[in-house]
Order: sequence, then structure tokens, then C-alpha cells
Amino acid sequence: MTGHSVGLDRHVGALRAVFAESRDKYAAHAVAQPVLQEMAASPVALTTMLERHISRSGSLDVKHYPVVSLDIETNAHFGLVANCWIPLLDGETNMSTKAIHHHGQMLLTTVTAFGPGYEHWMFTPPEPLEPDGDLYTMRLLERAPHPVGHAAFVDANIGHVPFFPPSLSITLALWSSRRPTTWRDHVKRVPSLHKHSMTLRKIAASAGLTGVLDLKVARYFDFFPAGEGFRGMKEREEFGRGPNADYLYSLFHILQRTSNERLAVQVRSGLNAVTENRRLVETLLTDLEQGVPIQARLSAGHYGVPYANFGAEAVEQALAACATRATTSA
Repeated sequence: MTGHSVGLDRHVGALRAVFAESRDKYAAHAVAQPVLQEMAASPVALTTMLERHISRSGSLDVKHYPVVSLDIETNAHFGLVANCWIPLLDGETNMSTKAIHHHGQMLLTTVTAFGPGYEHWMFTPPEPLEPDGDLYTMRLLERAPHPVGHAAFVDANIGHVPFFPPSLSITLALWSSRRPTTWRDHVKRVPSLHKHSMTLRKIAASAGLTGVLDLKVARYFDFFPAGEGFRGMKEREEFGRGPNADYLYSLFHILQRTSNERLAVQVRSGLNAVTENRRLVETLLTDLEQGVPIQARLSAGHYGVPYANFGAEAVEQALAACATRATTSA
């Protein structure tokens, strides 16, 4: 175990202890916040996250997603991931990265670990305006920057949305249920079940077992501004996966911008395992080693999506419509 690994493992171990010692998940998140901020302030911890990511089997062959995620820890009590937010090519920041969304019964603490961060909006829980319709009302709770070192907490059922950062930004995201950990959480962490979690969710939903197993099925978790309020999406529409080449450009951009060029040695040692774009990996490795700027990429379908990418003005208009409706009906 390297000294770098010990540094990251120390932080993760502290988080495990916090959650193991408290049945109150809100209290656990509050105590965990300074641990996350200490982890976020450590370049060594970030290097270890990247090192572990590229050492995983198939890590250079995956398809692209608009956020490059580095898995850090998953257990029955919490999940921890580092999200690398890729900017728009022109650096535009007045654009949402995804739909306004909430996470049901999940709690989230997020700390910015690298880069300028982004603007983050939070809303009251969405309320339907009609019994069988998909038009919802919300109020704004907070609109604030999420700069490096800053911690934000998102409660259960609270809508929120990040906007695009001006340049690469990395956040730590600590997730947990708001409920005490039970046997269900341990069952869901069984590797063979976790691997097929999406399939099991669909089977459980069709069989009416989501409540028994406490599985999260995203129905009306996502919203976008409409002129008269916010339109809810019954089923979540995830971004499609982009080409592997775009992912590689983004990954090498992350290595370069975080001053982790030395990890090129580790990437080069695993070249024989690359199956799809070995020549591109070799080119990017050379650019990384020689200091040639590498531009991150967003794939087609990762931007310009009407229900996911909208400006602040559209959100403000929907909020104003909600406020007018509330005043009229009072």
C-alpha cells in the first residue's frame, strides 16, 4: 500500500466510522462534512482516486458520459464518488448540466475538490398542480456558487441542479439514505446483485416489490422549466453514452489539468489491455508526457437537450409563474 493510498484510505475509514457509529443519517452527514473537506483539500487523495480509476479493468474502454465519475467507496451505509464536470466548449456557464432533479429518500453532501466549481440551485420539493397532470410548482431555496472547498447539503426530495462550470471542476459526492441502515442495504451491496441493479429494479417494479426491497425507481424525479411552471418527467431519461474517444479525451484532460501527468506511466503499463482505441491512447499519452494541451469533450446528446439543458432565465420565468399562481390562489 502506497503512502498515497494510505492518505485516501484514512479519510474513507473516518467516514466509515462516522456512519457506523450513528443511526441518524443527518447527524452522520453533518459530522462527515469536515472529513470530506479535508479529503477535497488533499491533492494526494485526488491523485489516488485517479490512480485507482485507471487501474481498474476496462477503464480505458468505457463509453462517454458528460460527467466522468471516479468511484471511491460503496458500502451498506453510504456511497462516495468524485464527479469530474466537463465544461462546455465555449465556457458558457448560464446553462444547466441536467434536469432539475431530486433523489427521493437519499441525502447528498457535496464538496468541491478542484477547479472553480459551478452555480448550484436548490428548490422546494415539487408539488403537482393537477391530480393527473405533469405540471409542478416549486420555489427557489438557494442559488449560490459551489467553489473549491465549499460544502453543500441536499436533503431528501429537494430539487437541485448544477450549471456548467467555466472549466474542469471536481466534486466529492457523499450519498446515503436518510433512513437507518438495515439488512436491505447490506443485501443491495452484494457484488453480484449490485452489478445487475438496473435490471433488478425493473423486475422489482413490475412485481410490486420496490417497497419491500427499498429500491429507488425514478418516477417524477426530473423536471424542466415550462412557461407556466415545471414539467415533470414520469420516467427518467438518462443521457446516452458517447463514443469511447470522447471519454479518453476527457480523462486525459483531467489527468493534465490536475497535474497528474506522472500517471501516464501507469496508463502505458496497461496498454495491452486496451481493446478499442489503443492508437488514440498512445497519442494522448504522448501529448500528456510532452505537455501538449488536451481538450475535454462532450459528446453529441450531452448538451443542447431541451429537458436537461436550459438557461437561468427559463428557470426564473417558471419560478415567477409558480409565485403568481400561488398569490392568485391564496
